[in-house]
Amino acid sequence: MTLSFILPNLLTWDGDRPVLGGLERMAWALIRTARRAGYTVDVHQNGSSDWTRTIDGIPIRGHGLARLSLLAALESIHHHTTQSLYLSIMQEPMAYRPHSLVVSHGVWWDAPGMDADVQFQACRSALQQAEAIVSVDYNFLNVMRAVYPSLADKITVIPNCVDTRQFTPPSVPRPDPPLILFPRRIDPARGISLFLEAVAPLIAADRSLRVTMSVDRNNRPWNERFDRQLEAFPFSDRVQLVSTPFDEMPQLYRQADIVVIPSTYSEGTSLACLEAMASGSAVVATNIGGLTNLILSGFNGLLVPPRAGAVRDAIADLLARPAWRRELADNARRSAVCFGLEQWQASWTNALFSVYGRPASGGGQNG
Repeated sequence: MTLSFILPNLLTWDGDRPVLGGLERMAWALIRTARRAGYTVDVHQNGSSDWTRTIDGIPIRGHGLARLSLLAALESIHHHTTQSLYLSIMQEPMAYRPHSLVVSHGVWWDAPGMDADVQFQACRSALQQAEAIVSVDYNFLNVMRAVYPSLADKITVIPNCVDTRQFTPPSVPRPDPPLILFPRRIDPARGISLFLEAVAPLIAADRSLRVTMSVDRNNRPWNERFDRQLEAFPFSDRVQLVSTPFDEMPQLYRQADIVVIPSTYSEGTSLACLEAMASGSAVVATNIGGLTNLILSGFNGLLVPPRAGAVRDAIADLLARPAWRRELADNARRSAVCFGLEQWQASWTNALFSVYGRPASGGGQNG
């Protein structure tokens, strides 16, 4: 029997390109884990038409009804599947299959203009119908425990992970002057405006300061907005702007003395934060969502409110105290080991077995 992964988009709606984001990276990692555990898997997502692609032996099917209605697309997906794993909670009440597992990527209704009451109803819909919910952070669990205490026992927390063999600290001390890195996609939730506002006075005060922004350009309207913003930024010539392929990110992190994760809303256990920690960088993160599950402020990084002044002051403190900065970075690496890939795979394999049972011997796909 096939275990069907259901998510908004693993590929673009036309099926032509991979989508690069935290949810999609987690989906690929979980697909590989499920295949190693013996499951046969396929993927169903929204599409601009009905199409099928195959990647690494995995069928990925786009459902064109999504052009008219996301709920209609989900009904189409249910028609083509039996065992379902939902890679995210839908943002409105809907029908989930019984004996299914649903993933929560943290609180998302802290976004500006979001109707929290509607989102609570969407969460309740998932909690009532699914057999289990796996959350990537404790923030979601704590909110659900406060709002729906009788349903919260369905939630298990499996934080996101990092491959600590791929992301490692540098073998030699980083050279001066320090490098500040912003490694995020172009998205208002990821704090790109906050970052620019925070570093502007630091750049003005220190001509030697190095700032790099490694950004994912996967949303055209936001790209255009960011380009206009950077053009108006008074120190745009002092900011190195790159789009780094994922397999080159470990080297970029190894160069970074300070990594800034200035999320403003809708954040789980950030992959970028975990990768920075594993790379032995000092992290400045905002106290949003699952970031508070990763950073113990003053021990393995600094947690600050999502305000430009607070981010600026934290960066300035780390620049002024290099020995303390290195201490935080060393502790960050030690902490990252607790979020290693192997532990994550073992926890997820157990979660899959508990909901779907162990696959029959000899089943599954290579991978």
